[in-house]
Amino acid sequence: MSDTASSLATMRGWSIRAYGEEMVLRDDLPIPTPGPHDILMQMRSAEVGDWDELVRTGEWDMQRPFPLILGLAGAGRIAAVGAAVTDFFENQQVYAYSYPLHDNGAWAEFMLVPQTYVAPIPASLTPIEAGGVPIAGLTAHETLIDVLRVTRDDVVLINAAAGGVGHLAVQLASGLGARVVAVASCRNHDFVASLGAAAVIDYDTTGDVIQAIREKYPGGVDKALNCVTGKAANDYVAALKDGGRMVDLPGAVSVQRPGAEIISDYVVRGSRARLADLTQRFDTGALRLVVHEIVPFDEAQRALDLVLGRHVRGKVVLKIV
Repeated sequence: MSDTASSLATMRGWSIRAYGEEMVLRDDLPIPTPGPHDILMQMRSAEVGDWDELVRTGEWDMQRPFPLILGLAGAGRIAAVGAAVTDFFENQQVYAYSYPLHDNGAWAEFMLVPQTYVAPIPASLTPIEAGGVPIAGLTAHETLIDVLRVTRDDVVLINAAAGGVGHLAVQLASGLGARVVAVASCRNHDFVASLGAAAVIDYDTTGDVIQAIREKYPGGVDKALNCVTGKAANDYVAALKDGGRMVDLPGAVSVQRPGAEIISDYVVRGSRARLADLTQRFDTGALRLVVHEIVPFDEAQRALDLVLGRHVRGKVVLKIV
Protein backbone atom coordinates (compact mmCIF):
# COMPACT_ATOMS: atom_id res chain seq x y z
CA MET A 1 0.00 0.00 0.00
CA SER A 2 1.23 3.50 -0.81
CA ASP A 3 2.62 5.68 1.95
CA THR A 4 -0.39 7.99 1.73
CA ALA A 5 -2.95 5.25 2.25
CA SER A 6 -0.94 3.31 4.82
CA SER A 7 -0.37 6.40 6.98
CA LEU A 8 -4.10 7.12 7.21
CA ALA A 9 -6.90 5.24 8.94
CA THR A 10 -9.85 7.35 7.86
CA MET A 11 -10.92 9.41 4.88
CA ARG A 12 -13.41 12.05 3.80
CA GLY A 13 -16.48 11.06 1.84
CA TRP A 14 -20.07 11.98 1.08
CA SER A 15 -22.35 9.43 2.73
CA ILE A 16 -25.86 8.71 3.97
CA ARG A 17 -26.91 6.82 7.10
CA ALA A 18 -30.17 5.63 5.54
CA TYR A 19 -31.91 5.86 2.19
CA GLY A 20 -33.74 9.15 1.76
CA GLU A 21 -31.44 11.12 4.07
CA GLU A 22 -29.49 14.16 2.94
CA MET A 23 -25.89 13.33 2.17
CA VAL A 24 -23.24 14.51 4.61
CA LEU A 25 -19.50 15.04 4.15
CA ARG A 26 -17.75 13.02 6.85
CA ASP A 27 -14.06 12.79 7.71
CA ASP A 28 -14.17 9.61 9.80
CA LEU A 29 -14.92 6.97 7.18
CA PRO A 30 -12.62 3.93 7.20
CA ILE A 31 -10.22 3.43 4.31
CA PRO A 32 -10.95 -0.05 2.91
CA THR A 33 -8.30 -2.74 2.68
CA PRO A 34 -7.79 -4.57 -0.64
CA GLY A 35 -8.56 -8.27 -0.90
CA PRO A 36 -6.45 -10.48 -3.20
CA HIS A 37 -8.17 -9.35 -6.41
CA ASP A 38 -8.92 -5.75 -5.41
CA ILE A 39 -7.53 -2.36 -6.30
CA LEU A 40 -7.58 0.60 -3.90
CA MET A 41 -7.91 3.85 -5.84
CA GLN A 42 -6.96 7.22 -4.40
CA MET A 43 -9.63 9.26 -6.14
CA ARG A 44 -8.89 12.35 -8.20
CA SER A 45 -12.39 12.81 -9.54
CA ALA A 46 -15.82 11.21 -9.65
CA GLU A 47 -18.67 11.01 -12.11
CA VAL A 48 -21.98 12.69 -11.26
CA GLY A 49 -25.31 11.56 -12.73
CA ASP A 50 -29.00 11.37 -12.01
CA TRP A 51 -28.44 7.77 -10.92
CA ASP A 52 -26.71 9.14 -7.80
CA GLU A 53 -30.03 10.59 -6.69
CA LEU A 54 -31.67 7.19 -7.26
CA VAL A 55 -29.07 5.68 -4.93
CA ARG A 56 -29.53 8.38 -2.29
CA THR A 57 -33.29 7.95 -2.19
CA GLY A 58 -33.12 4.16 -2.18
CA GLU A 59 -34.86 3.73 -5.52
CA TRP A 60 -31.66 1.97 -6.58
CA ASP A 61 -30.70 -0.25 -3.64
CA MET A 62 -26.96 -0.90 -3.52
CA GLN A 63 -27.27 -3.85 -1.10
CA ARG A 64 -24.47 -2.40 1.04
CA PRO A 65 -24.37 -1.46 4.73
CA PHE A 66 -24.65 2.08 6.05
CA PRO A 67 -23.08 4.58 6.19
CA LEU A 68 -23.16 4.31 2.42
CA ILE A 69 -20.70 6.42 0.44
CA LEU A 70 -22.35 7.81 -2.68
CA GLY A 71 -20.95 7.86 -6.21
CA LEU A 72 -20.33 4.86 -8.44
CA ALA A 73 -17.52 5.83 -10.78
CA GLY A 74 -14.43 7.95 -11.09
CA ALA A 75 -10.71 8.15 -11.75
CA GLY A 76 -7.57 8.24 -9.67
CA ARG A 77 -4.23 6.64 -9.00
CA ILE A 78 -3.74 3.15 -7.65
CA ALA A 79 -2.81 3.35 -3.97
CA ALA A 80 -2.61 -0.41 -3.39
CA VAL A 81 -3.25 -3.70 -5.17
CA GLY A 82 -4.24 -7.11 -3.85
CA ALA A 83 -1.78 -9.99 -3.80
CA ALA A 84 -3.33 -11.66 -6.87
CA VAL A 85 -3.41 -8.50 -9.03
CA THR A 86 -0.72 -8.67 -11.73
CA ASP A 87 -1.93 -6.36 -14.52
CA PHE A 88 -1.92 -3.11 -12.52
CA PHE A 89 0.63 -1.33 -10.35
CA GLU A 90 0.77 1.37 -7.71
CA ASN A 91 0.55 4.98 -8.91
CA GLN A 92 -1.00 3.97 -12.25
CA GLN A 93 -3.78 6.32 -13.37
CA VAL A 94 -7.01 4.36 -13.81
CA TYR A 95 -10.77 4.74 -13.90
CA ALA A 96 -13.58 2.44 -12.81
CA TYR A 97 -17.33 1.98 -12.47
CA SER A 98 -18.24 0.01 -9.38
CA TYR A 99 -21.52 -1.78 -9.98
CA PRO A 100 -22.53 -4.11 -8.53
CA LEU A 101 -21.09 -1.91 -5.77
CA HIS A 102 -18.08 -3.78 -4.42
CA ASP A 103 -17.39 -1.81 -1.24
CA ASN A 104 -17.65 1.97 -0.89
CA GLY A 105 -18.72 4.59 -3.41
CA ALA A 106 -16.61 6.98 -5.48
CA TRP A 107 -17.40 10.26 -3.71
CA ALA A 108 -14.55 9.71 -1.26
CA GLU A 109 -10.81 10.03 -1.05
CA PHE A 110 -10.39 6.30 -1.67
CA MET A 111 -12.52 3.67 -3.43
CA LEU A 112 -12.06 -0.11 -3.38
CA VAL A 113 -12.92 -1.99 -6.59
CA PRO A 114 -12.26 -5.44 -8.09
CA GLN A 115 -9.64 -5.46 -10.81
CA THR A 116 -12.32 -6.54 -13.33
CA TYR A 117 -13.86 -3.04 -13.07
CA VAL A 118 -10.65 -1.10 -13.77
CA ALA A 119 -8.83 0.17 -16.87
CA PRO A 120 -6.07 2.73 -17.51
CA ILE A 121 -7.42 6.19 -18.28
CA PRO A 122 -7.10 7.60 -21.81
CA ALA A 123 -3.82 9.41 -22.40
CA SER A 124 -5.87 12.11 -24.10
CA LEU A 125 -7.74 12.96 -20.89
CA THR A 126 -6.54 14.34 -17.58
CA PRO A 127 -7.26 12.29 -14.42
CA ILE A 128 -9.90 14.89 -13.54
CA GLU A 129 -11.65 14.67 -16.91
CA ALA A 130 -11.45 10.87 -17.00
CA GLY A 131 -13.62 10.66 -13.90
CA GLY A 132 -16.57 11.81 -15.98
CA VAL A 133 -16.40 8.92 -18.44
CA PRO A 134 -17.15 5.48 -16.95
CA ILE A 135 -20.93 5.23 -16.50
CA ALA A 136 -21.92 7.42 -19.43
CA GLY A 137 -19.32 5.83 -21.68
CA LEU A 138 -20.10 2.24 -20.70
CA THR A 139 -23.84 2.86 -21.09
CA ALA A 140 -23.53 4.34 -24.57
CA HIS A 141 -21.06 1.66 -25.62
CA GLU A 142 -23.02 -1.38 -24.45
CA THR A 143 -26.48 -0.20 -25.50
CA LEU A 144 -25.44 0.76 -29.01
CA ILE A 145 -22.94 -2.00 -29.78
CA ASP A 146 -24.24 -5.05 -27.90
CA VAL A 147 -27.90 -4.42 -27.07
CA LEU A 148 -29.17 -2.52 -30.11
CA ARG A 149 -26.39 -3.84 -32.36
CA VAL A 150 -26.19 -0.65 -34.38
CA THR A 151 -24.80 -1.16 -37.86
CA ARG A 152 -23.95 0.96 -40.87
CA ASP A 153 -26.92 2.81 -42.38
CA ASP A 154 -29.19 2.21 -39.38
CA VAL A 155 -31.27 5.26 -38.53
CA VAL A 156 -30.73 5.76 -34.80
CA LEU A 157 -32.71 8.18 -32.64
CA ILE A 158 -30.95 9.62 -29.58
CA ASN A 159 -32.77 12.09 -27.35
CA ALA A 160 -31.20 14.25 -24.63
CA ALA A 161 -28.37 14.20 -27.15
CA ALA A 162 -26.30 16.95 -25.54
CA GLY A 163 -26.25 15.26 -22.13
CA GLY A 164 -23.71 12.97 -20.50
CA VAL A 165 -24.76 9.70 -22.13
CA GLY A 166 -26.26 11.39 -25.17
CA HIS A 167 -23.21 13.29 -26.40
CA LEU A 168 -21.08 10.13 -26.28
CA ALA A 169 -23.84 8.02 -27.85
CA VAL A 170 -24.13 10.37 -30.83
CA GLN A 171 -20.41 10.03 -31.49
CA LEU A 172 -20.40 6.25 -31.08
CA ALA A 173 -23.43 5.68 -33.30
CA SER A 174 -22.17 7.95 -36.06
CA GLY A 175 -18.78 6.26 -35.80
CA LEU A 176 -20.49 2.93 -36.39
CA GLY A 177 -21.86 4.32 -39.65
CA ALA A 178 -25.40 5.00 -38.46
CA ARG A 179 -27.46 8.03 -39.46
CA VAL A 180 -28.13 9.69 -36.13
CA VAL A 181 -31.32 11.65 -35.52
CA ALA A 182 -30.54 13.68 -32.39
CA VAL A 183 -33.07 15.55 -30.28
CA ALA A 184 -31.77 18.47 -28.19
CA SER A 185 -32.58 22.03 -27.23
CA CYS A 186 -32.14 24.88 -29.68
CA ARG A 187 -29.03 26.17 -27.89
CA ASN A 188 -27.35 22.77 -28.36
CA HIS A 189 -28.20 22.37 -32.06
CA ASP A 190 -24.75 23.22 -33.45
CA PHE A 191 -23.00 21.35 -30.65
CA VAL A 192 -24.87 18.10 -31.32
CA ALA A 193 -24.40 18.47 -35.07
CA SER A 194 -20.66 18.79 -34.49
CA LEU A 195 -20.69 15.39 -32.77
CA GLY A 196 -21.78 13.69 -35.99
CA ALA A 197 -25.58 13.77 -35.97
CA ALA A 198 -27.08 13.59 -39.46
CA ALA A 199 -30.16 15.50 -38.30
CA VAL A 200 -30.82 17.55 -35.18
CA ILE A 201 -34.34 18.33 -34.02
CA ASP A 202 -34.84 21.18 -31.56
CA TYR A 203 -37.45 20.03 -29.09
CA ASP A 204 -38.16 23.55 -27.84
CA THR A 205 -38.86 25.08 -31.27
CA THR A 206 -40.49 22.12 -32.97
CA GLY A 207 -44.21 21.74 -32.36
CA ASP A 208 -44.37 17.98 -32.86
CA VAL A 209 -41.00 16.25 -32.51
CA ILE A 210 -42.27 12.84 -33.58
CA GLN A 211 -43.89 14.30 -36.69
CA ALA A 212 -40.63 16.06 -37.51
CA ILE A 213 -38.76 12.75 -37.20
CA ARG A 214 -41.30 11.02 -39.42
CA GLU A 215 -41.03 13.76 -42.02
CA LYS A 216 -37.29 13.11 -42.29
CA TYR A 217 -37.65 9.33 -42.08
CA PRO A 218 -41.21 8.37 -43.12
CA GLY A 219 -40.66 4.72 -42.35
CA GLY A 220 -39.52 5.46 -38.83
CA VAL A 221 -36.18 4.91 -37.11
CA ASP A 222 -34.51 1.52 -36.80
CA LYS A 223 -33.25 1.95 -33.28
CA ALA A 224 -33.55 4.42 -30.43
CA LEU A 225 -31.80 5.30 -27.18
CA ASN A 226 -34.29 6.97 -24.85
CA CYS A 227 -32.79 9.12 -22.11
CA VAL A 228 -35.89 11.07 -21.05
CA THR A 229 -38.81 10.53 -18.67
CA GLY A 230 -42.46 11.54 -18.56
CA LYS A 231 -44.86 11.70 -21.48
CA ALA A 232 -42.03 12.36 -23.92
CA ALA A 233 -40.63 8.89 -23.29
CA ASN A 234 -43.87 7.32 -24.50
CA ASP A 235 -44.10 9.70 -27.46
CA TYR A 236 -40.74 8.55 -28.84
CA VAL A 237 -42.02 4.98 -29.21
CA ALA A 238 -44.10 6.22 -32.15
CA ALA A 239 -40.90 7.18 -33.98
CA LEU A 240 -39.84 3.54 -34.28
CA LYS A 241 -40.45 1.66 -37.48
CA ASP A 242 -42.19 -1.70 -37.41
CA GLY A 243 -39.61 -4.10 -36.06
CA GLY A 244 -37.68 -1.23 -34.46
CA ARG A 245 -35.93 -1.51 -31.10
CA MET A 246 -35.45 0.95 -28.24
CA VAL A 247 -33.38 0.93 -25.07
CA ASP A 248 -35.30 2.94 -22.48
CA LEU A 249 -32.60 3.97 -19.99
CA PRO A 250 -34.85 5.55 -17.31
CA GLY A 251 -37.40 2.72 -17.59
CA ALA A 252 -40.00 5.40 -18.25
CA VAL A 253 -41.87 3.95 -21.23
CA SER A 254 -45.28 2.57 -20.28
CA VAL A 255 -46.98 2.16 -23.67
CA GLN A 256 -47.05 -0.99 -25.73
CA ARG A 257 -46.14 -0.94 -29.41
CA PRO A 258 -46.93 -4.12 -31.38
CA GLY A 259 -44.05 -5.00 -33.65
CA ALA A 260 -41.49 -2.96 -31.71
CA GLU A 261 -39.19 -4.03 -28.88
CA ILE A 262 -38.79 -1.75 -25.86
CA ILE A 263 -35.99 -2.73 -23.47
CA SER A 264 -36.67 -1.01 -20.15
CA ASP A 265 -34.72 -3.19 -17.71
CA TYR A 266 -31.20 -2.42 -18.90
CA VAL A 267 -28.61 -1.80 -16.16
CA VAL A 268 -24.99 -1.10 -17.03
CA ARG A 269 -22.34 -3.04 -15.09
CA GLY A 270 -18.65 -2.57 -14.48
CA SER A 271 -16.42 -3.92 -17.25
CA ARG A 272 -12.66 -3.67 -17.62
CA ALA A 273 -12.74 -4.77 -21.27
CA ARG A 274 -15.39 -2.24 -22.26
CA LEU A 275 -13.59 0.59 -20.45
CA ALA A 276 -10.38 -0.40 -22.24
CA ASP A 277 -12.18 -0.12 -25.58
CA LEU A 278 -13.47 3.32 -24.62
CA THR A 279 -9.91 4.33 -23.72
CA GLN A 280 -8.77 3.36 -27.20
CA ARG A 281 -11.60 5.29 -28.84
CA PHE A 282 -10.74 8.45 -26.90
CA ASP A 283 -7.06 8.13 -27.73
CA THR A 284 -7.68 7.62 -31.46
CA GLY A 285 -9.95 10.65 -31.59
CA ALA A 286 -13.12 8.65 -32.24
CA LEU A 287 -14.59 10.05 -29.01
CA ARG A 288 -14.23 13.32 -27.19
CA LEU A 289 -15.51 14.19 -23.75
CA VAL A 290 -17.24 17.49 -23.11
CA VAL A 291 -17.15 18.65 -19.49
CA HIS A 292 -19.89 21.06 -18.46
CA GLU A 293 -18.27 21.91 -15.13
CA ILE A 294 -15.67 20.60 -12.71
CA VAL A 295 -17.11 21.04 -9.22
CA PRO A 296 -15.02 21.13 -6.00
CA PHE A 297 -15.42 18.12 -3.68
CA ASP A 298 -17.01 20.16 -0.91
CA GLU A 299 -19.80 21.18 -3.31
CA ALA A 300 -21.05 17.70 -4.22
CA GLN A 301 -24.67 18.65 -3.58
CA ARG A 302 -24.39 21.49 -6.10
CA ALA A 303 -22.88 19.08 -8.62
CA LEU A 304 -25.84 16.74 -8.21
CA ASP A 305 -28.31 19.62 -8.43
CA LEU A 306 -26.71 20.71 -11.71
CA VAL A 307 -27.31 17.28 -13.22
CA LEU A 308 -30.86 17.04 -11.89
CA GLY A 309 -31.61 20.43 -13.46
CA ARG A 310 -31.43 18.72 -16.90
CA HIS A 311 -29.57 21.55 -18.63
CA VAL A 312 -26.05 20.12 -18.64
CA ARG A 313 -24.00 19.90 -21.81
CA GLY A 314 -21.75 16.87 -21.49
CA LYS A 315 -20.60 15.81 -18.05
CA VAL A 316 -20.40 17.27 -14.56
CA VAL A 317 -17.28 16.05 -12.75
CA LEU A 318 -16.60 16.15 -9.02
CA LYS A 319 -12.96 17.09 -8.32
CA ILE A 320 -11.78 15.26 -5.22
CA VAL A 321 -8.07 16.11 -5.21
